[in-house]
Amino acid sequence: MDKNGDKNGAKEEKAEYEGQRPARKIAFYTLGCKVNQFDTEGLITESRARGYEVVAFDESAAVYVINTCTVTKEAERKARQLMRRVKRQHPDAFLVVTGCFAQTGAEVLTALPEVDLVVGVAGRGRLFQLLEEELTARRKNWVLNWTEADGFEVFTPEFSGQTRAFLKVEDGCQAFCSYCKIPFARGPVRSLPPAQVMKEIERLLALDYKEIVLVGIHLGHYGIDLGTNLASLLAEIEQEWGGKRPEWRLRLGSVDPTDFTPQLMEVLIPSTLLCNHLHIPLQSGSGKMLSLMNRDYSPDDYAGLVTLLRNGRPGLAVTTDLMVGFPGEAEADFDETLNFIQAIGFAKVHIFPYSLRPGTKAAQMKGHLPRRVKEERVKRAEAIARALAQAYWKRLLDQVVEVLVEETNRDGYGEGLAREYVRVQVKEVQEPNTLLHARIIRADREPLTGVAVAPPAGFGG
Repeated sequence: MDKNGDKNGAKEEKAEYEGQRPARKIAFYTLGCKVNQFDTEGLITESRARGYEVVAFDESAAVYVINTCTVTKEAERKARQLMRRVKRQHPDAFLVVTGCFAQTGAEVLTALPEVDLVVGVAGRGRLFQLLEEELTARRKNWVLNWTEADGFEVFTPEFSGQTRAFLKVEDGCQAFCSYCKIPFARGPVRSLPPAQVMKEIERLLALDYKEIVLVGIHLGHYGIDLGTNLASLLAEIEQEWGGKRPEWRLRLGSVDPTDFTPQLMEVLIPSTLLCNHLHIPLQSGSGKMLSLMNRDYSPDDYAGLVTLLRNGRPGLAVTTDLMVGFPGEAEADFDETLNFIQAIGFAKVHIFPYSLRPGTKAAQMKGHLPRRVKEERVKRAEAIARALAQAYWKRLLDQVVEVLVEETNRDGYGEGLAREYVRVQVKEVQEPNTLLHARIIRADREPLTGVAVAPPAGFGG
């Protein structure tokens, strides 16, 4: 067949496919972190602009997009399970796989018969152009190397139906912790320029969001590619919108303990805009394990930082991540970790077992622990984490907190997040997306229960 014949055949095939596609329906599913959630929301907004109708993932659609995670083997297993489910339930649908697993496991995913198109993180800006091309071309793997990729991936999501908006200001990581594949999946640090950050905040505030969460893969390294830093960005935001009674609030995503510079502390401590909550990853309370993990701080460094922050911001909720069962973790190391998290008194601890990631330094280490040992340690750590959370809740009893109402729960109460990242239900019926103050009257379980009150004089943070 000549070239014109090829083109005509391709047009007919594409037209036939589009004729079968009900109103260009597309569905998305996100695995992983808040950055992935932001990215998916950006893809949703772009798909609507291109004429797609976005439907729930369990509905019938012509195109399904799975935004994957590669932090653990479990995340990858869930991704594969979703792929099989999509093709089993919708055999004629077109399945796109993107995200971190797609970036690091392109060859594995391309070989799967369920998958029609693989687009990693690098070069994902071409996803929809490729999607239309791939309806006929059938080349699966379009993952780029980071040397071929453009700069910061700019999305402008609208977070339809939500009361809290995420804003990705940084992407990429250059820390190379010994257990982690994310530097390979996300590439080097790239930052959204401060002027664009300010414009995005203005846009989100115009959409009436009352809480904006700044997120990044390594948020504390914001700006190192631009000659600026997170402290300067926060100072600019504070100068523009801070005050005694801000009409919205700012929350930070995860910030590593080594990234709390004196300049950053000077901005964080007095801020009235910033929520009284910081997520500071710990990973282990054992100095030996932190060294093996290539984490550049000691337990004493971490404890000293938390003390400084709490002295500056009374009532600060500190939440963290904890990895158990890292290669070489002896029982004494684990006990040291349990003692440490109790001494710190975290408000919430996210616990997960070490997961072997091919290509990382930890994968080659000696002393990998059996699965049953890791599972048993997770259970022990979770029991302590529950007690720590309950202890923190009790400290909020009779205190006044600021709540962003997100929904009306089944009891008819307005329910949402306090600045301290604790869920609170308010007895009086409240409209979603309302900021109010509540005195906590019950704190034995989450959501805590409060009654609406007038804001106290000088309330902030």
